[in-house]
Amino acid sequence: MHRIIIPGPPGTGKTHRLMYYLDEELKKTDPEKIAYIAFSNAAANVAKERIKNDKVYVSTMHSMGTRECGINTKTQLLKGDKWKGFKNFSKYCSDLSFESRININGYTEYVNPHMRIIELARNKKTSIEEAAIEMELHYTTDIWLTEQIAQDLKSYKEQTGMIEYADMISKFVEEDKCPPLHAVFLDEAQDLSPLQWDMFFYIESKCARSYIAGDDDQTIYSFQGASPKIFINLKGEFDPQIQSRRVPKSIHKLATSLFPHMNHRLEKEWKPTDREGSVELNARFSELSLHKDHWMILTRTNKMLEALRDYLYRMSYRFEAKAQELLPNKMLNAFRVWTRLNQGAFVNKEDVKDLWDYMTVKDGHLTRGFAGGKTLESITSINLEGLRANHGLRAAGGWEQLNFPESSKLYIKKLLESGDNLMKPARIRLSTIHGMKGEEAENVVLFTDIEKIIYDSARRDPDPEHRLFFVGITRAKENLFVCSQHYEYQYNIGAPII
Repeated sequence: MHRIIIPGPPGTGKTHRLMYYLDEELKKTDPEKIAYIAFSNAAANVAKERIKNDKVYVSTMHSMGTRECGINTKTQLLKGDKWKGFKNFSKYCSDLSFESRININGYTEYVNPHMRIIELARNKKTSIEEAAIEMELHYTTDIWLTEQIAQDLKSYKEQTGMIEYADMISKFVEEDKCPPLHAVFLDEAQDLSPLQWDMFFYIESKCARSYIAGDDDQTIYSFQGASPKIFINLKGEFDPQIQSRRVPKSIHKLATSLFPHMNHRLEKEWKPTDREGSVELNARFSELSLHKDHWMILTRTNKMLEALRDYLYRMSYRFEAKAQELLPNKMLNAFRVWTRLNQGAFVNKEDVKDLWDYMTVKDGHLTRGFAGGKTLESITSINLEGLRANHGLRAAGGWEQLNFPESSKLYIKKLLESGDNLMKPARIRLSTIHGMKGEEAENVVLFTDIEKIIYDSARRDPDPEHRLFFVGITRAKENLFVCSQHYEYQYNIGAPII
């Protein structure tokens, strides 16, 4: 097996280089024998668009495990209400919450500490006690109880056939479910847990060639088992990427100042762009002009994100928070469809359906009626004249005629008055640092506010926080603004927490 490793700091084109090798592989290999493994569903979708070959097996690890093992996630996946059966099965769990969510990296995030420990132990292939110590939960959590819950959970799943996401990976390897492949590609390799590495090495063993891209400095999922050590210790043919296409000189200088505070990293060459860029430490967020250009606003915690969401709304900024706008997608599309129709454009049936949902009888002006018994199902492509002539549309005037909630109308009016173009995507994106990994923007605002539990953990081991803020810093293509809301707990970029 021939392995090519593509290490590279932020913005050096690791994924682009991975795609180059994939294009070369397609010249000599059946596309059905090629697999591309992405770290998230969003990354997998982007990869599909870039590859432009539907026969290449593009997937996350969890999706591949689910598909190849024939798992019905609706009936077999242990989540939501299905935890009720286990709570009745185990005498230790009657008063525990099993609320959870799947994050962008495919990991399960549980509320109760027992399940958090169990999940980390599985991902890292370590003991319950060791996982609890690593998560610093061994002082506040009954480890004996955690071990009993883990044993009961294993028995319950064996008896019922229920599974969790981690089980999909184990099942894939244990039952030898790898499809016939000649080449496998892996992006964002530094984010894999030991359990996921087991799956990848198993897939790799079935292939003639493998291609692995990643950056150990950007390992930010250590709390879910990811470690830079496995990536660092990989053996193979190295194809390092050193020239950043994103990070300017000033931001590069700040980012590299974090390296002495990181443990277990590869020494690597990294060149910034020829642009100077800018860094403003201790920036005042209220003084930043967000009314033009593209912005990415990053927080360490969801608590800070929610505070900023409220502020941006009050200030009548249009933005995406965790990839979602405040205006519902259907409402925003209805606004756009009505605008396009009034400009003479043709729209499709689905667009018309979104528009019709906001058209109700009001003073005899708007109607949802259809002329001549016709329905919207007959539409393929139609303009405003066609809707009026054939489908009973009597609406006239601007978007204000649409039946939006008054609060939404007021918000839209303020956006338009500020010069925002609602026909285009939002210029401002608000997210946690974890949610924007792999993304970039001309201007980045990075908030250093953290919570006490993170602060206390960082005082003991600052390495994870340095890596996380390294990722946040390097999203900026031109200007970086480091802000604080003057909360009690602050993270000082470029220096260890004391």
